[in-house]
Amino acid sequence: MDIEERLTWEQICERYPEQWVIMVDHDWQPHNITEFKTARVLAVGISRAEAKERARPQLDSIYEWGCHFTGPIRGPRFGYRPWLIP
Repeated sequence: MDIEERLTWEQICERYPEQWVIMVDHDWQPHNITEFKTARVLAVGISRAEAKERARPQLDSIYEWGCHFTGPIRGPRFGYRPWLIP
């Protein structure tokens, strides 16, 4: 993995489908700090814990980083229970 390569979110999702990615060095949108143009991928794992463990040596010296899932967001396992809502 080339951690110097800058990727968009779409490229990250395509390259690492349904995995957790540790991203650093975000290039934030100028008027929207919730979205970034590009970022560098530091580590990848099938779980959040695995991705963080792979990135652990470098994370000690990095101030800003993010851990995100590239697949669809799944809801809670217990499901929707309309009878619980008054």
